[in-house]
Amino acid sequence: MLLLFFVGGGIVRAQGTTVLAQIPHQIKYFSLKQAVDYSMVHNYGVINSGKDLEIAKQKIKESLAQGLPQVNAAINYKDNIARPVFIFPGEMAGRPGQDIAVQFGTKYSADFAGSVRQLIFDGRYFIGLKAARISLERTDKAFFKNKLAVKEQVSDAYFNVLSAAESLRIIDSTLRITKKLANETEQIYKAGMTEDVDVDQLNLLVSNLQASNTFLQNQYNIARAFLKFYLGLGENDSIVLTQTLPQLIQIKTHNPILLQPFNLQENIDFQTMIKNKELQGLKIKLAKSAYIPSINAVFNYQTQAQRDVWNFFNSGKWFQSASYGITMSIPILSSGERLAKLKQAKIAYEQAQVLTRQTATQLGIQYKTTRNDYYNALRVYKNKLKSRKVAETIYRKTTEKFTHGMASSLDLLNTHNQFLNAESDFITSGLNLLKTAEKLEILLTKAQ
Repeated sequence: MLLLFFVGGGIVRAQGTTVLAQIPHQIKYFSLKQAVDYSMVHNYGVINSGKDLEIAKQKIKESLAQGLPQVNAAINYKDNIARPVFIFPGEMAGRPGQDIAVQFGTKYSADFAGSVRQLIFDGRYFIGLKAARISLERTDKAFFKNKLAVKEQVSDAYFNVLSAAESLRIIDSTLRITKKLANETEQIYKAGMTEDVDVDQLNLLVSNLQASNTFLQNQYNIARAFLKFYLGLGENDSIVLTQTLPQLIQIKTHNPILLQPFNLQENIDFQTMIKNKELQGLKIKLAKSAYIPSINAVFNYQTQAQRDVWNFFNSGKWFQSASYGITMSIPILSSGERLAKLKQAKIAYEQAQVLTRQTATQLGIQYKTTRNDYYNALRVYKNKLKSRKVAETIYRKTTEKFTHGMASSLDLLNTHNQFLNAESDFITSGLNLLKTAEKLEILLTKAQ
């Protein structure tokens, strides 16, 4: 029976492995929006920023708890293996000239103590609580800013994949046509109807196109790897992009957000600086509160017992004591320490004011620069689109002329290079247009 069990179990495990191996790997399909939405949940940076936000929320609870009752307890137990000995003069016991050694205490002792402390007034507590709330708001701003950065990373990676794919498509189609043309020209050369230089020129074109194909394939794989990384996917996950460069260019260039005016107060970087300045202002108040007394209410309770025999829970008395009161801590002299901290806080606040003004100026310049870059990229893209169409027409006509013996291989080579350069410039201009549009869109995005 044991033999059947192990053999049968091995068969089941083997079958299970086979079944799992036959399950096709799940393919994920992404439009640009779907990719961005997916990254907002699975991107490593977004996940960690979310954890920072959770920590900031717990910080508020920590600050709030400091003003609520604090209850502590302590249990002490001692086994006096060598009890203390005190020496008394013999005169006290009628034995002058002799020292009398007396042991004090019991063999065992135990006590239980409890205390309750309640804050009544402390200026640092209320300021610290407000600082924790502003810190939470700043962390929330940082979380939103991080998501914007991830959105830009995912978008750029998405654009790069499409750009590499489009370049590969052009190279592949051109390579197929050139290979076919090279084979036909070689047959014509064998028939003695053309020169060997034409065959060599076309073979050189094929060789160059194959090298470009290998390079672009590597670039395409790298771009996909980066996109999957920003999406929070594993290396073995399969993705399919459902949009093309022309589709995204059409969407991006007609996005109404790009026509909105720049509002400094709604910018996430500026709002972050405002929160930072508020925190520095609270540090000034915190430094001033060090001059104010703090008041606490305290209640203490203690019970203790001493035994020569270990019978704490069987017999004997426990002696109790309790007290309550109010304590006031009054700062009097710190030899300049509190004053130095106050001055430091004021200087830090002045720095925050300077940084806020600096950020406002930088954001204004950044908006103007990004907007100009976008419109320049749009103009360049439209020009490259026209150039691409012209170069494609010239290349197609030259190819037809070459097949009919009306153009030389050198003419074909020149127009071929012109066509590929025009295609490359067109794809590059489209990629640049999308990236500048994305930067402008992020800059104009209203902070939440």
